[in-house]
Amino acid sequence: MATFESVTPGLEGRVERVIDGSLMTTHVGGKGLFATPSMILLMEQTSHGSVEERLPGGYTTVGYEVCVRHLAPAAEGETVVVTSRLQEVDRNRLLFDVECRKQDVLVGSGTHRRAIVPALS
Repeated sequence: MATFESVTPGLEGRVERVIDGSLMTTHVGGKGLFATPSMILLMEQTSHGSVEERLPGGYTTVGYEVCVRHLAPAAEGETVVVTSRLQEVDRNRLLFDVECRKQDVLVGSGTHRRAIVPALS
């Protein structure tokens, strides 16, 4: 099994995104708002992105646990900033703290776990 010494606690990721139609939920009626699954997707992408360049060739990460709360709405056209911070590395398992904000408003926060695995060709 490969070693992952370059993937260390403290690594951070940041993604800024304007809420557009692809991130909205409208199935509940009205004009729609920032969807929880979309927030989680951005949290996963930000976490993966924070370690991607440090992975050995032929490896990637996959998410296997998400524990977040969606605390405030965000509307189409608003900008959210998603951050991740790698808190723990246990062999190939990674634990991130994740957060989503629009300006000073906490939109969502929690933890996300990923595993380093061989990438399939």
